[in-house]
Amino acid sequence: MKIRPIFHAFKTKDLAHIIPRLIVAIILAQTLPFKFSGAEESVWIFERIGWEPWGRYLIASIESVATIFLLTNYYIIGSIISLSIISAANFLHFTKLGFIVNDDGGSLFIMSIIVIFCSLWIVVHWNMQRVEKKTSNFEFKFDNDEDLIEY
Repeated sequence: MKIRPIFHAFKTKDLAHIIPRLIVAIILAQTLPFKFSGAEESVWIFERIGWEPWGRYLIASIESVATIFLLTNYYIIGSIISLSIISAANFLHFTKLGFIVNDDGGSLFIMSIIVIFCSLWIVVHWNMQRVEKKTSNFEFKFDNDEDLIEY
């Protein structure tokens, strides 16, 4: 079991899943210092949902693990983790927090939507590649018309 970094011998066709991985990793990583340091906005959010301080530390730890996975060859695990965490965050935006948190203009909500779409793209693209590899053994190629049997 070898862990490879994100840009280890990639081809142009790999950009279809490298770019969304980078987007999700950057968005998750930029919020980590605020959560771990106890920034005013993060504390307010987690107090509002009743998870301060341990919930804030737990979510930040899970997001940091997801970020690390997204930057390695275990990116599918990272995208599933990020999809789960951010879906829960969006649920809280719809129920308790609202779309605009502390006059941020909705930027937290917009970033969470971006993370959801990119994570979904990663999972769907990975699954399409997986299915393509498994079905490539079942392709039927006929060189001429003699191989075709007519009934």
